[in-house]
Amino acid sequence: MADVAVRARQNRKPSRIAQERRRNLIDAAIRDIAAQGYDAVTVATICEEAGFSRGLIGHYFRGKDELLLAAVKTVADELGAAIREATRAAAPDPVDRLHALIRASFTPPGFTAETVSVWVSLVGAARWSPPLAKVYRTIWRDYRAGVARLLARAADAAGVPIDAQLTALTVSHLIEGFWIGWAADPEALLPEAAEACCHRYLDLVLGKAGR
Repeated sequence: MADVAVRARQNRKPSRIAQERRRNLIDAAIRDIAAQGYDAVTVATICEEAGFSRGLIGHYFRGKDELLLAAVKTVADELGAAIREATRAAAPDPVDRLHALIRASFTPPGFTAETVSVWVSLVGAARWSPPLAKVYRTIWRDYRAGVARLLARAADAAGVPIDAQLTALTVSHLIEGFWIGWAADPEALLPEAAEACCHRYLDLVLGKAGR
C-alpha cells in the first residue's frame, strides 16, 4: 500500500502554485547562471535570487544539479522555439527561411544577454558534465539537421552543388562562435555585424553574393 501511495503522489499533477514556484526557481537559476557562470551558482545564490528559503528547492528538484539542468533546457527550448517561429513566419522559399533563422539568432527574443550567457556557460561546462554534454549534443545535432535540410532544399532550387551537412556544420558553429565572441567582448563584436557575416556566408555558398 505504501508503494501505491508513493506512486500516486509522483503521478499527481502539480498544483498551479507548485508549477509557478518551480518556474520561479528555474528563472532564478537562469538569471544566476547568466550573472555568475554555471560553476559559480549555488543553492544559496539561487534561493536568494528567487526570494525563497533554501529548503524549498528540495520540494521541486532533486538538488541543485537537476535545477540547473532544467534551467539550461528551458533556455534551449525557448531559443529553439524563437528560431522555429521565425522560420515558419518567413516565406516558403528555403533561402528566405535560412536568412530568417540567422536573423532570429541575433535578435530578441532568441538573442538576449541572458540567453547568450547561459548558452556560453553550457558550452564551457559540457566538457566536464555528462548530463550537460547530453543536452548540448541533442540540441545542437537536431539544430544542425534542420539547417542541413533547409540548405539541401535551397541548393537544389538554386542549382548549386553543396555538401549540406558540412555547410550546416559551418553555419551553426559560425553562429555559435559569434555568440561566444559577443559574450567575451560585446563592444568589439556587434550582433548586427555578426548577423551580416552569416548572411554573407550563406549568400556566397548559395551563389547569391549580390544580396
